[in-house]
Amino acid sequence: MIKDKWGVLTGKEIMKEVINGKILIAPFDKNNISCDSYNYRLANKLIRIKSSILDLKWKDTYEEIILQNKGTILYPNECYLGKTLEKIGSNEYVGLITGRSSIGRKFITNHMTSNIIEQGFFGNITLEITVQKPTIIYPDLLFGQIMWLTVVGEAKYYEGEYQNQDEPTISNIYKEI
Repeated sequence: MIKDKWGVLTGKEIMKEVINGKILIAPFDKNNISCDSYNYRLANKLIRIKSSILDLKWKDTYEEIILQNKGTILYPNECYLGKTLEKIGSNEYVGLITGRSSIGRKFITNHMTSNIIEQGFFGNITLEITVQKPTIIYPDLLFGQIMWLTVVGEAKYYEGEYQNQDEPTISNIYKEI
């Protein structure tokens, strides 16, 4: 999409673009729209990286964790990958994910560096999760926010290996080295 100006969509615009099919959020809950973002939920599956040393040339070992409705404890100094409950994407806009202040005030990090949802990506977003203290979390928790930004200039859609991911996905950087 070519726009004259760069900007963040308001909640009203997000709703309009979801209705028009220009933004995919599924399942969608209009109650999760805020003034300029959408609050996404944490799905019920995590993976915990088991590798004691992370070597970029090797595929990480991991274990799956299913979050319990009564709560599941996450521990400091552990690396967890989760996913959004929602499938998210757009051919028209770039998404940015960030934490919610209520989650941050419990010292939970929900992404480390990969917060850009490139134009043309569709799928569940993998979240890089760490905690500062032992912390009990729950599935379906409103866990973070996604903002949508207009794109200026000619678009090149995402064609990467994480397209259509529907599970927490470990790094594939070992394939590049």
